Amino acid sequence: MKVSLIGFRVLPGVLGAWLVVSCAAPVSPGPAAVAEATRTAADDDDLWALVPAEAELLVWADMTQLRESAWTKSALYKTAPEERAARARSRGFDEVDDVDRLLYATVPLLREGASILIAQGRMDGGRLSEAFRRQHSQTTTSDYRGARVLAEGEEAIAFLTKRTVVSGPLVVVRATIDCGLGLARSAASESWLSTLQAVLREGRGPSRRLPALAAAVRLSPTMRAQLEAEMGEGGTLEQVGARLDLGRDLDVAIAGLVSTHQQAMDLVARLSTVLREQRNRPLILILGLQSIVDGVRLGARENRVEGRLSIPEDQRAEIVDRMALVAEQIARRRASTAGSGENSSEGTVR
Repeated sequence: MKVSLIGFRVLPGVLGAWLVVSCAAPVSPGPAAVAEATRTAADDDDLWALVPAEAELLVWADMTQLRESAWTKSALYKTAPEERAARARSRGFDEVDDVDRLLYATVPLLREGASILIAQGRMDGGRLSEAFRRQHSQTTTSDYRGARVLAEGEEAIAFLTKRTVVSGPLVVVRATIDCGLGLARSAASESWLSTLQAVLREGRGPSRRLPALAAAVRLSPTMRAQLEAEMGEGGTLEQVGARLDLGRDLDVAIAGLVSTHQQAMDLVARLSTVLREQRNRPLILILGLQSIVDGVRLGARENRVEGRLSIPEDQRAEIVDRMALVAEQIARRRASTAGSGENSSEGTVR
C-alpha cells in the first residue's frame, strides 16, 4: 500500500543522505494510556500519540531543527528554487519551509502493507484538497468524528486539525483520528517503544528536546527473517531504534534489543566486522567518511547492543560540505528524471 500526501516525500532525498550516517528514535512524554473520557477535539501536540498502537516501523523528522541547524540547513535547500516553487504551487505548501514535523509509520496489522503519514505545519486545506481531487477523480468528502476526510477507494487524506494532515489507507486514517481523540491506544502507550526511548535517552541529562531525526522498529518474525536473508545479520533482534541530536556537536545513539546478553555480544562482534568492511566501500572512500565509520563505538550491555557516534563542531564544515555534495547530486538526479514519468509517482511512500 502506498501513502501519498499530494506528491510529498516523507523525507526529502537529502535526509536520506543523513540517515546513512544517523537516524533517531522518538522522545515523547511518558507512555500515554487511552484517555478515560472522549476528547471534543483531536490532540496533535504529540505526533507519536496519533500513531495506532499496532505500528511496527516509525520514522520522524523535525523539519524545524533541520532547517535551522548548521549541520543540515545547507543540504536541505539544495533543490532548485524554481523546482520547489512549482511543487509548492501544485501542493499548497512547501515541503521544507511549511512543514515543521513529520511522522511516518507502517501499520500492517490494520491492513497488509498499510502505512500512514502525518505532517504538521502551515497547511493550506483548500489547495491540498484541490490537489487530492486532481489525482483522484472520484473523490468523496465526509466527516469522521469531526475531521474532514477526502477519499477515493482506500486512499484518503484527513485534516485532523488546522495544522495537521494525515494521509494513508482510509482504515488507518480513521484509526489515527481515533488516537487523536483518545478513543484508541497509540504507539506512545506501547512498552516496547517507551523502553527503547529510555535506552536512547541515557546519558543525555534532563533535556526533553526532541531529536532532529528518529526511527524505531519492532521487528516481526517476517522482518527478522528478511533481515537475516538479506544482510546475514539481525536474526535475534527484537527492537531497533536510533536518534540524531543536533547541537554544537552532532550526536547519534543506536540501540538494538535482543533476548540475552550472549546474543548482544555476538551481534556486536558481527557488526564490528561489518563496520570494518564498510570503511573501504567506494562511497565511503570518495566522501572521505572513514573517520566517521572509525568513530562509531559499539558495545553490549545486558540484553542490548548500543552504538554511539559524536562528531565535534570543529569537524562540521568538512562533513556539511560532503553531505551537501550528496544532496546536490540527489537533487540533480530528481530534476533529470522529472520529465520521464517521475512526477506521476513523486512522493509515493511504500
